[in-house]
Amino acid sequence: MMIDLFNKFKAELSGLYEEKEISNLLYILFEEYAGLKRAELAISNDLIITDRIKKKLETAVNHLKNYKPVQYIIGKAWFYGLELFVNEDVLIPRPETEELVDWVIKKNRKKKNLTVIDIGTGSGCIAIAIKKHLPSSFVTAIDISGKALDAASRNAKQHDAEVTFLSTDILNEAMVKKISKFDIIISNPPYVLESEKKVMKPNVLDYEPESALFVDDGRALMFYEAIVSFVGNHLKRGGELYLEINEKKGAEVALLLKKKGFGEVVLRKDMHGKDRFVFGRLGYQVKGKWEAGIGSQ
Repeated sequence: MMIDLFNKFKAELSGLYEEKEISNLLYILFEEYAGLKRAELAISNDLIITDRIKKKLETAVNHLKNYKPVQYIIGKAWFYGLELFVNEDVLIPRPETEELVDWVIKKNRKKKNLTVIDIGTGSGCIAIAIKKHLPSSFVTAIDISGKALDAASRNAKQHDAEVTFLSTDILNEAMVKKISKFDIIISNPPYVLESEKKVMKPNVLDYEPESALFVDDGRALMFYEAIVSFVGNHLKRGGELYLEINEKKGAEVALLLKKKGFGEVVLRKDMHGKDRFVFGRLGYQVKGKWEAGIGSQ
């Protein structure tokens, strides 16, 4: 019986995850492999499960026992209303990053023909969501990982989103030199400190790509410094920069922007009340025109 199997899996996962999380994980698996939503599952006790579906569920639950993220198990994640292909070559999109994208979209929804670049695109979630919701924009996305770009291209094709993907290392000035100028630069770069590994769960440490997550404590701002350097030749005067950040580094990242000539700098908290985003507008206005240099807020 379907519900009996569900309860059996709950017992097997007990102690490995919190009780509510176990139910949520199993609802995802039963919907993916048995085609049953949680409301249907509750009234499906008379349904007989096939051996093929049962085997798929058992395999998936065994992966959960080894803390493999459910998104990697089923090969998909959801971001800003979009279903995206994910595997262990890309980070699983986070709700906090949805907040960053929502900020960009709401702030720019009345503008047309914006040029946007997403630095470190991973699964392509940021670039694709922006293109879908700001359809007149011209979106470019870069990443150093060829496998990540393969996943991102697959997702863009799935959603019929015209995004230009480039294999580029933001830390290599020679590689980024030929990229054009943009109205908006957005990035969720690696920002988790190596020292923070000790408090992280195995589902992240054992499966998600380290290079997309971690930075040495001694070089915590290396990607932000590279992005701010990139801004000099690649962000239009009056252009906007949106960054996701480590909650411990908000003041430092904001200071980087101010020193670079961002006249408007905003440090913003996420849904959990943590410093998570920095916004900057390059230059400052003089009689309605944007000028270079550091302006007052």
